[in-house]
Amino acid sequence: MRILHLGMLYPPHILGGAERSMAMLAEAQSAMGHTVAAACTTPGTFAREERNGVSVYRMPHETSFWAADWPKYHKLRRAWRKFAQQFNYRLRDHFATVLDEFKPDIVHTHSMVDVSTTVWEAAASRGLTIVHTLRDYDLLCADGAMYHDGKPCGIKCKVMTFAKHPRHRLVSGVAAVGRETLDIHLRRGWFDHVPDDLKRVVWNPAIVEGAGPDYVKPSRAGEPIVFGYLGRINEEKGVGTLIEAARRLAPGNWRVIIAGRADNAIEPFIAQAKGLPIEFPGFMAPKDFFESIDVMIAPSIWAEPLPRTILESYAMGVPAIGARSGGIPDLIGHDNADWLFDGGDAEALAGRMDHVLELGRERLPGRSQFGHVLQETQPETVATRYLDFYTATLAGKTK
Repeated sequence: MRILHLGMLYPPHILGGAERSMAMLAEAQSAMGHTVAAACTTPGTFAREERNGVSVYRMPHETSFWAADWPKYHKLRRAWRKFAQQFNYRLRDHFATVLDEFKPDIVHTHSMVDVSTTVWEAAASRGLTIVHTLRDYDLLCADGAMYHDGKPCGIKCKVMTFAKHPRHRLVSGVAAVGRETLDIHLRRGWFDHVPDDLKRVVWNPAIVEGAGPDYVKPSRAGEPIVFGYLGRINEEKGVGTLIEAARRLAPGNWRVIIAGRADNAIEPFIAQAKGLPIEFPGFMAPKDFFESIDVMIAPSIWAEPLPRTILESYAMGVPAIGARSGGIPDLIGHDNADWLFDGGDAEALAGRMDHVLELGRERLPGRSQFGHVLQETQPETVATRYLDFYTATLAGKTK
């Protein structure tokens, strides 16, 4: 099968988990013998390259500034860019060039955070079948998170996304990385034309370099219990909730590592953590981070579709406490009360952390207890799930 993936970015350009997931999927499908390409945006000129068995087409982004430079611009300039992206017909034309050159059997689009849905028009006009994976909420929300300082989406989101919705009927099959993410879109009238059997949930592929099937995490015996957070440091990710939960714990043989970079300023979080055994080391490679902690915490307030950090945590044999939001309970287990709490509830999170301290390191769950999640998120498993999805979607379109 000739498979063309499309997303905002592709390695080595990485801003988050979506591009990692797309690349893992593309490479796994290539390794299985399929002819695979990936299209993405670039700050440079149109370019073609081969990367780990995948043909990569890098298309000029055709916006007023490159996505990675977003923090440098005033909010009004960013808002205008976001609005105008809905009508980025020049990017559509670049994608048409990719389609005519590669000639795919199926087009698989991923995160559309910085990709205009006009690209669906280019594929549909050529009679190509399109499947889309929901990895965020950019089709619905100006900020892609459906979180605005605790308030729901309003007129701003309607203005920034109004031109996207009419094009959704060009998609023949839709998948989401988490059940709640799929349901949120369906409740808002997206993909209502898609047959139920072509609305699926497929988890992300996730591996940690250096942590293969025989990996054994180095012993941390004799060290303090360490709780860890890895990711973007901001309010919607629940970093403030984690700090407040730590403040409720009794002093003792524990500490917290909050690794990653802040979306804006990190100083307010450092000030909030003053006097607590909390470290902010900045960026850490996943393997180094998970070898430094005993329990991972995913405290997201927004409905995070499927946190890669939990998948990586389980791959490293590290249990995770998570907020009862988005796709987090899909991974931890909806009935696993000892490891879930309501997002934003610092008191409840502190209770879960106290439970860990009471258990002690020796009684924490390990890699053997995460077998189902690890199996379903192996790149080969995810690739197989999507190949079956493509086949079903192609068959459904010909009926």
